[in-house]
Amino acid sequence: SSKCRQFTCWIMNFPYARVTDISRFPNYKRTLPWIRFGIFNPLRPKTTIYPLGLVDSGSDITFVTHEIGEQLGYDITSVKKGEVIGIGGGNIDVYFHKVGIIVEDIKNNKDLYKFVDLIGFTYKDFPLSMPQQTAILGTMGFFNHLNICFKFPAQITITQ
Repeated sequence: SSKCRQFTCWIMNFPYARVTDISRFPNYKRTLPWIRFGIFNPLRPKTTIYPLGLVDSGSDITFVTHEIGEQLGYDITSVKKGEVIGIGGGNIDVYFHKVGIIVEDIKNNKDLYKFVDLIGFTYKDFPLSMPQQTAILGTMGFFNHLNICFKFPAQITITQ
């Protein structure tokens, strides 16, 4: 830990990930800001899943694939449906649930920061334009709890 503006805080650096875009260009690799994070159901906090998520400063909300929500015990469609519309007009339906999010120090296997917020679970799979994707980490549900700095292509720095 270090001191930040009179408050104790932590700093965590995540590397960018090299990803093969299988759907469109099998020999093309992209460098993306993917991080491993924890997600849990606050009603069942002992079960945590650690997927990869795209840290997306352009996304208004955080949304995660329905398979993860179902594994955590959520009845995905039991709440009101919303719609996420992306660049180019692509859309995906989401269902908003309260979840717990963990940002962890993966080198030391230690939770650094936990919070609870609303995120959207998809009911269908992510579009093919998002290969190997399980989560989009956006403003609501992620950025509104943290300070994030992108240093492309080296690292993503997250602080409390």
